[in-house]
Amino acid sequence: MYEPVFKLEHTGVSIHFYTNQKLYNPIHWHSAIELIYVLNGSSAVTVSQKSRVVSAGDFVVIDANELHEYRYEKNSNVMVIHFSRKSMRHFVPGMRELHFHCTQDTLQPDQYESYKRICQCLMEIPLLHVEQPMGYELKCHAIAMEIFYELLQHFTTKQPRFLTERANNLQRMHEIMEYIDQHYSEQLTLEEVASHFFLNSAYFSRLFHKHIGVTFTSYLNQVRIAHVYSDIRNTKTGIMELAEKHGFTNYKLFNRLFRSIYGCTPREARVVPVNAYTRKQRDNTEL
Repeated sequence: MYEPVFKLEHTGVSIHFYTNQKLYNPIHWHSAIELIYVLNGSSAVTVSQKSRVVSAGDFVVIDANELHEYRYEKNSNVMVIHFSRKSMRHFVPGMRELHFHCTQDTLQPDQYESYKRICQCLMEIPLLHVEQPMGYELKCHAIAMEIFYELLQHFTTKQPRFLTERANNLQRMHEIMEYIDQHYSEQLTLEEVASHFFLNSAYFSRLFHKHIGVTFTSYLNQVRIAHVYSDIRNTKTGIMELAEKHGFTNYKLFNRLFRSIYGCTPREARVVPVNAYTRKQRDNTEL
């Protein structure tokens, strides 16, 4: 289940819950600062090709424009908060020069107390979401802003503005990944994408692997699998039909990749468990 609490563009903060399902989000990046908090279970998060497991009660912060992917294990409950860099510049004039980073395994002694305060704040938001008292969205926003203040004070370092070469590479890879995301369901080839961006195929292959950390084919299949999984969970369309819809022509390859990523067969993934969050939404819908 994916449920937005309120939209980033309206408030500068957005909060989402991923509950009771195995979820995989392929390599991507965006312009927002992202905080991933694991309520229970665990999540494997990879940032800039470095992987770590985030356990229940811990969180990780990913800065804007950092390549990352994550896998949520089955029966995990995860909350994700996005902070808009653009919006936060209204409160913090020097935002452009700040780099945000926080993981439990890299904490310095002087950061422990702030880390614990943030964890205490994070624990309040799911309870508010379940109970939904009057004005709970306002309170969630206030807590999120308090968390951002702690991050600002204790988990930032000053850095020069992005170097021109790095910025150019990021922009180029962003355009390439957008193109793949728009055409992934077609019989897309490395040669076709390289040609579209006026690049030599061999050079494109090296460039993609260097900056994304996986081959072009692996990334393409990861995107396809993620779309198939979402449709399996949210529609009743036949699994073979969904696989073909999202670009798979080799059903054996599809099944093998699906099991390697989600640890179950596509048919098994269609069983949807119910927990406090999903039950709350179901009850509200039935009223």
